[in-house]
Amino acid sequence: MEFITNVLSASWHLLLDASVFILFGLLVSGLLRVFLNPNSVIRHLGRGRFASVFKAAFLGIPIPL
Repeated sequence: MEFITNVLSASWHLLLDASVFILFGLLVSGLLRVFLNPNSVIRHLGRGRFASVFKAAFLGIPIPL
């Protein structure tokens, strides 16, 4: 029983630590949704295989920084 409570406690603390980043990600995605035209995103990231992947990776690199 102690193992289960330790796992739940550790999971809760991990969720509390990650909550700031989750809320920040939701805020950024909401702002992108409001200010970017979906058609331009589809035009740049929605076609093809390789170019879209490289563009998405290039745009995603600065996010952790």
